[in-house]
Amino acid sequence: MASDLTEQLREWRERAESIESILRAEADHNDELRHLSPATMRALRGIEAFGICTPIELGGSDLHPVAQLEVVAAVSAADPSTGWNLMNGCQESAWLATRLPDETAQRLFASEVTAGHFPVAAGGLAPEGEARPVEGGWIVNARSAWASGIHTADYVLAQSFLAGVEPEPGRPRPTVTVAAPREQVVIEDTWHTLGMRGTGSAHYHFDDLFVSQEMKLENLELPPLRGEGFVTRPNPIFLVPAMYATGVGIARRALEEFAAHAPAGYRRAYRAPIAERERVQHDIGEAQAMLDALEGYGRYLCKQLHDTPIESTEQAVRLGDHARSAYRWCNQTTERIVKIVHDHMGGADVFESSMVQRLLRDIQTSSQHVMPGDSAYVRLGRHRLGLEVRPGI
Repeated sequence: MASDLTEQLREWRERAESIESILRAEADHNDELRHLSPATMRALRGIEAFGICTPIELGGSDLHPVAQLEVVAAVSAADPSTGWNLMNGCQESAWLATRLPDETAQRLFASEVTAGHFPVAAGGLAPEGEARPVEGGWIVNARSAWASGIHTADYVLAQSFLAGVEPEPGRPRPTVTVAAPREQVVIEDTWHTLGMRGTGSAHYHFDDLFVSQEMKLENLELPPLRGEGFVTRPNPIFLVPAMYATGVGIARRALEEFAAHAPAGYRRAYRAPIAERERVQHDIGEAQAMLDALEGYGRYLCKQLHDTPIESTEQAVRLGDHARSAYRWCNQTTERIVKIVHDHMGGADVFESSMVQRLLRDIQTSSQHVMPGDSAYVRLGRHRLGLEVRPGI
């Protein structure tokens, strides 16, 4: 696997670099559109980026999580919104490929299909609305949110409560998760936000929409129906490497922007260029050390998530909580790095044309996601203190 990983890193570093200039050039356009531009999507599809989590036999490239981290971090450094949508799209596409019924997966992910247009999915998995069972499927009425990439997705997921089905004592209400073509879903114009504007993570709804049984996803909390490798890991573990990468990319870009600005930049109260001030040198050195720690621990974490045996629910819960806590720490550290840069940029950073202020808005927005929420540390603390920790987040 070491040689395979080395080759994956080399190949995908080249792929990411080949579209970097396009992604940077389209970043403003993405923010203005409030979703990814056609040129951005063509670039991502051109390097087959949305298949990095999907098994090879289903048209993907099944990258090691270390390689996933590096690809998404590189894209996020070019444009955080694009990196976020790549993260979300590659993961939800892998769910489609590995959790739809056999015939559906074979049809959607046939080689002649994926070679020209790899299916991309979007949509939230917090249960909303109801799905009423009917012959051949369900009538779904549901409104959901946080659908990153929905405007450019091929399919949209929805998880709804089963209408007329009462839960067993002590059990949650039963749900069903389905996918529908984006054209059948109503997208609301709600994504007017502090940051991550280009992700288009809008509200959407299924209105009396019939969804057939062939579009039902199975085993979202269990091993998938098909596929091997990292995609079989429980979802908290499977999700974290690419999510962690978005923070790494933002931190990299912040320090890159400052290094370009500081030699000729001045603060009105000081005579010397910003780069020559000892306090600035100290703080940027500290920020670089934090970035080095982010990157080093990220690679270690990904290897740990990939290699650690999971033989029980307790082991899966513990490893998943370690992963979520690492992601929370990553976002907190990234925000600290960006704030250091922001503090020393001076007046230039108050304008929307400044990339650093956008990076600050983006990390503050992405940190509101449930995965790096404060419950991550609470749960890790309970593990450390020997207290009971139940499955969940």
